[in-house]
Amino acid sequence: MKKYVYVGMAVCASAILAACGDNNEEASGTNNSDVVELSFWASANPDRDDFKLTMDRVEQFNNEHDDIQLNIETTPHADYRTRLNTQAAGGQLPDIFQVWPGTELEPLVDGNAVGSINNILDNWTGNGLLDEEAIADFTFDGETYAIPSVQNPTSFVYYNVDMLNDLGYDEFPTTYDEFKELISDLKEDEVTPIALGNSASWVLQSVYISTIADRFTGNDFIPQVLAGEKSFTDDEFVEALGVIDELVEIGAFNEDLNTIDDNQMIEYFLQERSAMVIDGNWGAISILTNKPEDMNVGIAPFPLGDTATISTVYGNAWSLNADLEGEKREAAETFLQWMFSEDFYQELIGVNRVVAADVEMPGDAELEPLFLDMLELSRQSPPAPVYDAVLPQAVNNVLQNELQAITIGRSTPEEAAQNIQNAVNTQ
Repeated sequence: MKKYVYVGMAVCASAILAACGDNNEEASGTNNSDVVELSFWASANPDRDDFKLTMDRVEQFNNEHDDIQLNIETTPHADYRTRLNTQAAGGQLPDIFQVWPGTELEPLVDGNAVGSINNILDNWTGNGLLDEEAIADFTFDGETYAIPSVQNPTSFVYYNVDMLNDLGYDEFPTTYDEFKELISDLKEDEVTPIALGNSASWVLQSVYISTIADRFTGNDFIPQVLAGEKSFTDDEFVEALGVIDELVEIGAFNEDLNTIDDNQMIEYFLQERSAMVIDGNWGAISILTNKPEDMNVGIAPFPLGDTATISTVYGNAWSLNADLEGEKREAAETFLQWMFSEDFYQELIGVNRVVAADVEMPGDAELEPLFLDMLELSRQSPPAPVYDAVLPQAVNNVLQNELQAITIGRSTPEEAAQNIQNAVNTQ
């Protein structure tokens, strides 16, 4: 199989805490003085099967290791990054924690907050389970700082097949002009064309502009911008921002797009309040888990340009605190090696995740047609960079703010491009 591929603080519910481990003798099965306790933070998506699988695996680890106790705290996905960065700044990170690749991980590396795992890396690379591509965005100056579980194509159009059929569309549009015609036809039928939840502002960046802009600029644009060879004010990027502006102008989205989040936009779509929703591969899990049994959902790439690239990044990765040493470091390494096994990657495929590892498709898995179609689209589509994995955080923050400003008419594509470039110039 081709490799594929992620606070208003909330700790995990009492049931999960009980499963993940109490700190008493009865839960651990041994005297507390003999137990190495590790704190572990994860981004929570409790309605998704892959998150449930992860929690079940942690429970299994605790049950199988009387001498190690993982104590989990989860934070809602939309708030996790804020909590992580805030606690990192104060030097108060847990023993094990979920991280994002590239420029989001780099400040933690530079701040000596995460520890290298090169001493155990051969556990995955030595047997071909992970290759250099899978760990590249988690590696700096030859040192690797996290192990990813999945590969995340971040931009697919999920559509209600029956709603499109009722309008005479037997196939999904293959050109941008045809796509705009579909939006117009849905508007005339008094149906919201696309559900969008951008309250956390990352959706328009990661799901939309990372793919849309690549169709205009090509894969090398961001490195060239950061090297001073190109600019966000170049025509091709301004045109990409213009697509977002145009979609807003023609009424493609729900009016409350900036007050609902990415989970709510999926609910909006599943309630048939919209004909489409654009989301990453993780959206397929929510759709397959929660859709009505008779709902027929199709999947397609965003129809724009001559090359059907899809922004893609490895993710759902975990790092170790740089301060871990002795028996705590040894226990944390034991957990990573146990957790990120061939069995785990195959179980992730079974819950419709595109995995980071080179593993066989599980023979007994009953995979959904939507998931198989997503795998095929991922196989056919050249990858494009996800902006928040390659841009400096300060620049990405401006990009996200400007995309949101475009949706409410407070910025034009030209103004937004200039403001984003200004952020680059101050780096």
